[in-house]
Amino acid sequence: MNTKELIVGTANKQLIERGYNAFSYKAISEEIGIKTSSIHYYFPTKTDLGISIVQSHSKALADTIEKTKDKNALEKLNKLFLYYKRLVQDDKVCIVSALTSDINTLEEPLRIELIKFSNEVIAWTASILEEGHSQNTIKVMTDVPLKAKMIIANLMALIQITRIEKSKESFDQMTGLILAELTIN
Repeated sequence: MNTKELIVGTANKQLIERGYNAFSYKAISEEIGIKTSSIHYYFPTKTDLGISIVQSHSKALADTIEKTKDKNALEKLNKLFLYYKRLVQDDKVCIVSALTSDINTLEEPLRIELIKFSNEVIAWTASILEEGHSQNTIKVMTDVPLKAKMIIANLMALIQITRIEKSKESFDQMTGLILAELTIN
């Protein structure tokens, strides 16, 4: 891992743990043992770093889509749910939730990158639903993109609820209900 990747990874971790407005170049530099000027070399502004963080999530999503392209719709849906379950297990939130809490203070280029990534997640979810319908494993829906958005919103909210309740079991129960509602028995 090169310095730039180390900065992005560390910043991502701090952002998810503390929120966008609570992480700093100073905290990143202290954690990885470099000068803040080294961070500024790669990322002149915090917005530049935030954009790189979101882009790293976008790349990870693209990698997941590629790795699961030969899987059936239910396997893809389970992979999507597994991503959120791992966040619950690690007591973290997704990047969209982490940045959305500070949405009113984000600069426009970062907000645009966040919307783009969010739309990528929703589009992939919608494609899974459509594929599942064609495979006769997922029920027909009148508005697939809206249903996809609702599923992602539910998963994001479930993460927050499990953090509040300190009960990771409720996540499995709720995702089980979502799957039961979507799938053809």
